[in-house]
Amino acid sequence: MRIVCPSCGRSYSSFIPPRCSCGAELELSYDYSEVDISSWRRRDRGVWRYRELLPDVKRVITLKEGGTPLFKAKLGEELGLNVFIKDETRNPTGSFRDRLITVAVSYGLPYAENGFAVASNGNAAASLSAYAARAGKEAFVVVPKKIDRGKLIQMIAFGAKIIRYGDSVDEGIEYVRELSRLNGFYDVTPENNIIGLEGQKTIAFELWEELNPTHIIVPTGSGSNIYSIYRGFRELLEMDAIDEMPRLIAVQPEKCSPIASEILGRKAKKEITRALGLYVKDPVSKERAIKAVRETGGTAVLVGEDELDFGERVLVNEGVFAEYSSAVVVPALFRLSEEGYFERDDRVALIVTSSGLKAYYREERFSIGGTKLEILRLLRDGERYGYEIWENLEKPMNYQAVYQHIKELESLGLIEKSRKRGKRLYYRLSEKGKRLLENFSE
Repeated sequence: MRIVCPSCGRSYSSFIPPRCSCGAELELSYDYSEVDISSWRRRDRGVWRYRELLPDVKRVITLKEGGTPLFKAKLGEELGLNVFIKDETRNPTGSFRDRLITVAVSYGLPYAENGFAVASNGNAAASLSAYAARAGKEAFVVVPKKIDRGKLIQMIAFGAKIIRYGDSVDEGIEYVRELSRLNGFYDVTPENNIIGLEGQKTIAFELWEELNPTHIIVPTGSGSNIYSIYRGFRELLEMDAIDEMPRLIAVQPEKCSPIASEILGRKAKKEITRALGLYVKDPVSKERAIKAVRETGGTAVLVGEDELDFGERVLVNEGVFAEYSSAVVVPALFRLSEEGYFERDDRVALIVTSSGLKAYYREERFSIGGTKLEILRLLRDGERYGYEIWENLEKPMNYQAVYQHIKELESLGLIEKSRKRGKRLYYRLSEKGKRLLENFSE
């Protein structure tokens, strides 16, 4: 793999920005004539199955990402179409971003003496937290104040250093770039460093091996995923593995639609949406995403907030629990079907990018709340023993129930024993508990 600017000839190695300093767009390239595609089938499934078309690395940091299930959807019978679900929720941390992070961390490891950093609206930050822990490196994640709590819990659990900055991920991208420069972190943010996008393109290779779809419907926020899929299929075209590209369809919520609206020739909105993972107001990869759609003859779809629950319910009936940011593909499919966009023999793939277990709107069901959160807040002021904790709770409760909450918090690593004085056993917040409480106070 070698990166040379096609315009000015400048060479890049450790860090590869989306554009050269001269302004030209950069892309990684390989010797496609040397790739033996038939060898892929003899290897284990996953991102690194396609290593000839990935950056050379000395050490692979992997959690066995990729190789996610592709199965025929029941909803296709209702529509009279061949519809398939690519379930990216089955990746190690529950999202497609594990594909990006395994490559970015593996490649960046020699340059990450002080750790890794990323600006993210959730999934990439949760993923980096896990993979950096696996690599024995620190992770510094810059995330907006509005963030899915399930993703935040993952970051806390893996010990990431969390920086809450701005109202959307857009504001964190430049911030993390400067933070990395000043502190010697390796920045894996795809808007700053395109190396990780090579991992995301493996979705295309897996789809080709199992289905060779005619259409692919992709939830679109930053635009990097739909561009990555486009890049993967373009490489397959380069190697004569396919005769034509599948049509790529970008789906965005009506409330935040800078990419889809431009494709459709409408005025874009940049408002907060319940599909929080798609809340990207000024995507750096916008031009690349639009290029991916237009060059494949695809289109875009805008989805209303009132359609998100419908999308989620349909996927649940398929056995897939997805966050709203993924569920947008369902109403998009129904809309295009009603408009007669597909032919009966088309093969349509829905990319379900992230698990519903991470979602903001399920905060009360899947996060630390109620009595446990009240106990953590009591211990924020200093150590206390069990009876003292019970005495200071606002809601009357049986002492044994409080004791059970204390033991569960201890087992989660959120509190720890501090000392024993006579029969009194004192507890205090652990470092993990402090981080969780800091972030839940937002």
